[in-house]
Amino acid sequence: MALYTIQVANLLVARRTAEDQYVGINAGKTDHTGMEVMFNYKWQFTPSITVKPYFSGSFHRYRFNKFIDDGNDFSGNQLTGVPKSTLNFGVDVFTQLGLSFFSNMLYVSEIPLNDANSVFLNSYKVVDLKIAYRFELIKNLETQLSFGINNVLDEKYASSILPNAIGFGDSEPRYFYPGNPRNVFGGVILRYRF
Repeated sequence: MALYTIQVANLLVARRTAEDQYVGINAGKTDHTGMEVMFNYKWQFTPSITVKPYFSGSFHRYRFNKFIDDGNDFSGNQLTGVPKSTLNFGVDVFTQLGLSFFSNMLYVSEIPLNDANSVFLNSYKVVDLKIAYRFELIKNLETQLSFGINNVLDEKYASSILPNAIGFGDSEPRYFYPGNPRNVFGGVILRYRF
């Protein structure tokens, strides 16, 4: 577990001035206070099955301490583009037979998309699953077959955000780029030992 607090005197925040053009704006004083935790455990469930649960989390209280821009007072608002919390947890299972299972869930709380905190990206969770089987095909040639599903719940989320976006022409501001919908993947690994 790590606890921290950082006070920044002259934080620069991105301001979009034209399509694909940004400038840095001095946001004055900001407070970055937070906590990060990580837990993992190795559990020998049976002599042939190992279970490894894990959890990590970040909890933020990032605020504009004193930020006045073009007559607008954003002091006390959440720092643009930073969620209050991010949680990641899952369970990995390994067997002596060569079969493995991996699961992961990422949760991100809502994110302010502009300095005024008037537009937010909704919170989201993304679940990924993978199964793999490792075996020896012939002497010294190890093979691993894998199959997985990313974004099992087909959650709509942003893979990246554009803080303080502005629209051009008659278009609305584009604050984010969408993440991938549910998708599947597979793989084959061949490893030869000399």
